[in-house]
Amino acid sequence: MNKFNYPRAQATALRLLEKFGQSGLLIREVPGSGPVWDPGEPVSTPYGCVAAILAIELKDVDGTLVKSTDRTVYVAAKRLVVEPTTTDRFVFNDKSYTIVKVASLEPSNVVVYHKLFVRA
Repeated sequence: MNKFNYPRAQATALRLLEKFGQSGLLIREVPGSGPVWDPGEPVSTPYGCVAAILAIELKDVDGTLVKSTDRTVYVAAKRLVVEPTTTDRFVFNDKSYTIVKVASLEPSNVVVYHKLFVRA
């Protein structure tokens, strides 16, 4: 029985997003370098990514967490050094978005792509 090649699917997702998407940034706020009780101002750390931003699909709208005015972002997992979380921000075409939900396609131990639900 042939096993599905998830790394190949991951590479295909990257290739398609490079062809049809654009560069974006995942911004992660990390605590300052001070002691635990007073770490200081958080530091924004940008992580480059390849992504495409689209209108939300009605099937994804639940009325509470995901709204009809939100957008869907597909982010290539290959070459992205961090896993997106809802505490990160996403910047695309100089516009900043709040991540409200992360739904990664990970049918195996390989993340093919990240599907983010974002709000302006």
